[in-house]
Formats: sequence, structure tokens, C-alpha cells
Amino acid sequence: MPRSLSPTTKIFLACVFSCAVFFSFKAEAQYRGPVSATAPLFALDTPTGYDNTPFTPPVENMLLPWDRLIKKLNKKGIGIVVDYTSESAIALNAGHGGDAGYAHQIGVELDLDWEKIIGWKGFITHAVFVNRAGHNLAADLGDHSLNGFQEIFGGGGNVGVHLVYVYGTQDLYKKRIQIAVGKMPVNIDFANSPLFCTFMNKSNCGIPKSLTRGAAGYATYPGSTWGARIRYWPLHGLYIQAGLYGVNPYLNTNKYDRTGFEMGTDLYTGVYTPVEIGLIPHFGKNNLVGHYKFGFAYDSSQYRDVYYDNNGNAAAATGLPYRWTNGKTQIWLQADQMLIRNGSGPLHGLYALAGFAKSDGKNSPYTYQIYAGLVDRGPISTRPQDTFGVEWSETMASPELVASQWIRYRQGLPLPGNTTYPQSHITTLEVTYNIHAFRGLSIQPDYQRIWRTNLQKNKPTVDAVGLKIHAVL
Repeated sequence: MPRSLSPTTKIFLACVFSCAVFFSFKAEAQYRGPVSATAPLFALDTPTGYDNTPFTPPVENMLLPWDRLIKKLNKKGIGIVVDYTSESAIALNAGHGGDAGYAHQIGVELDLDWEKIIGWKGFITHAVFVNRAGHNLAADLGDHSLNGFQEIFGGGGNVGVHLVYVYGTQDLYKKRIQIAVGKMPVNIDFANSPLFCTFMNKSNCGIPKSLTRGAAGYATYPGSTWGARIRYWPLHGLYIQAGLYGVNPYLNTNKYDRTGFEMGTDLYTGVYTPVEIGLIPHFGKNNLVGHYKFGFAYDSSQYRDVYYDNNGNAAAATGLPYRWTNGKTQIWLQADQMLIRNGSGPLHGLYALAGFAKSDGKNSPYTYQIYAGLVDRGPISTRPQDTFGVEWSETMASPELVASQWIRYRQGLPLPGNTTYPQSHITTLEVTYNIHAFRGLSIQPDYQRIWRTNLQKNKPTVDAVGLKIHAVL
């Protein structure tokens, strides 16, 4: 890990902490648990209110007899959620008009409150299992990048039964400290937001995907590794959290165990250590909530350099293997702020969101990702549970990787990075509207435009329309 932070970073962190101290005295508890109404993720651990993870997500069930049974079980410390998510998309142009893809996820979550079951105060366990199947439309377009039309297809594709995570949380010191230990993804805690999976595109749903593509340490749903996380609330509305996770470059592959039930650590290559500072202020008489995060992570694993060989020359020119580099660093800065409140619910309002992520360009395929958007839940007073969203995202390829690609391209050789032309950047625009059709059922028409698929400027712009359906039993 780097011995010291740069002066610029130190100044930035000092400003963040100063602002946090100022605003935190004004922050108040908003609600219990960050749950996205439109996401395939069940419950994120990333803080969205001054409280730790809820015992079980407060979802809306379609079937009333089942809903009544679940509420009875909840009182006994047993939480069960069963849901179905499908995402279908069809390309309209770019020589792929008519190409379509369907993908789905069937998920089951089991939550146990051990205080209610055996009297173990503050201890809760969570487990999620999913079935995933379908076809990835992006593959038809030769897009192997982080941007895909159907985010639900990610994480290994077709899998009969996949263990997503199993872990426990222990609250301490009147819930000002929480410890989590188990087999879990990094992204349920770090660099996440319940607003992200308003959208179908893979670039941001879950987390900004540049953090996990080419960075095995950032295990993302439905992949998980053994790890631990501790969160501390020094002030009301201000949290600091840090984690320690195993790095498994073979997650979601047949070489390891696509089903997630392999519990061994023999293929781990290092340790991933993320740290995040979060601020949750609110403003005005309408409780306009904001969420502001700054994070830093270090992956101790070795990664191939994307340009140099062991002699310090361009590996693409010499033909020698790319050299190994020690460690990888990442940072992220994220913010969302409610601008208008539409109701009393935690997400009922118009949010503006924006963010930035950076990875180490010498051994990562992507260097920068930036995004911005609007999410409005309850935009129509008579439709309080509908959600409208628009988001723009842009991701830049590593300059070192691009330089290596140009050397091989001019020689007529195959290019590194799953590409047929030197890469540059990719831009995505998505407009979506989630319709609350019935209790526990939402139907979401979607439009996406992607410029430079696979980050290649020689590829045409692609327009696609999609449909997402989410049903909770």
C-alpha cells in the first residue's frame, strides 16, 4: 500500500471531514435500511440513513396470504423474500436491428434475527441464492466492455443455483458500531446506492462497473469472497467504514466455482482493502436527504501491466510477456441529493446524482468513469410508487492499454482487451420509467443509446429499447 497520501489527497480529505463535521450535527435518522424498489439486489448494506442494516427488506408481496405468513415469521425472527426479475432488450439499428436478448433472475433471501430466535442481541445473518438464465444482447454487438443492456445477465450468466452471499452482522455500542463477517460481495457495502439499479444498463447498476472490471478484488454481486467489514458512526449522519476481503480472480468461472458454493481460499491472490467516508445530511423543512461518499481501496494482488514487459519496453512491440505489477489502487467520489420531496417515503422525491471513479491505469483496462443523472420517485401525485430515471455515463480506457493496442493494430496483430480496434471511451444514455402495476409488481419500459460500443470509435451508435419486470412473491 502507498506509504503516504499526496498533498492534494490530504487537503481533499481534510475538506471532506470538515464538511462532514459541519453538516452531521444537522442530520437526523431518515428511515431504516437502504432498499431500492426496482433493484434485483435485495438489501444493500451501504448506509442511506443513520442506522445499520435492517433485519429483512420491507418489500411489498404480491400474494396476500404469503404476505401475512411472512409478517408472522418476521415477528419470530425469520425473514424470507422471493422475487423474479427479467430484462429484455432489442437493438433498433447499427446493423443489428431486430437482435434481441432476454435474461432473468429468480432470487431467494433468508434473514435470521438471532435475538428473536435465541436471544443473541444484535446478531443477524443474511443469505441470498439466485437462478440466472438468458441471453446477453451486448454480446451480439461484439461488446465485451462494462456496458451491457441487461445488467441482470452479469456475474456468470446462466447458473442453475448460485450462492450470492452468507454473512452475519453484529451491532455494538448502541448500534454505533457494526461488524460484518462472512462470504459476501464488496459492493453491498462500498460505492453503492439504492438509486443505481433504477437503471437497466450494466455500467452503474450494482456499482460503477469500472471498479470491478479488471479489478478482481472488488467482488460484485452475485460473486462473493470471504471478508469482514466494520462501520462506525462517530457523529449522527457521518459514518466511516473499512473492509478486508479475499481476492479471487476466478469468481463466476468454471475454473473456480460458478455456483458460489466453493468455500475454499486456495485460489485467492491477495487482499482487497476498501475504506469509505459517508455523509448523510438533510436540508429544509421537507427533509431533503443527501448522500455523499468518498472511498479509497487497495488490492494487494499482482496484475499484468497493460503496456510494459519486464525490460521496460512495450510488450506489444517486443512480443515478450507483459510484466507483473504489485497492487492496484482505486478511488471513488459519489453524491446524490434530493431536490424535491414527493412524499414521506425515503426515496419519494427527485434526486440528482453524480459520481466519479478512478482505477490505476497501468494495470486496469479502464482509468476513469463519470456519471450523472436524475431519479424521481412519485413524479405524478396519483402514481406515488412510479419511478422515472435518466442517466448519462462515460468510461475511458487506460491510455497505456490504448497505446499497446495501437502498436499491435499497426502490425495487423490481435489486440489485447477483447477488441478489434484500439479503444478510447464509451458513452451511455438511458431513459427509463418504472410503473407500479400492482402490489409487488412493477413493469419498466426502457430506452438506451450507446456510443462507441466496446469503446471502439469504428462501431456505430446503437439504440435499444427494453422492458424490465420485477415481481415479489
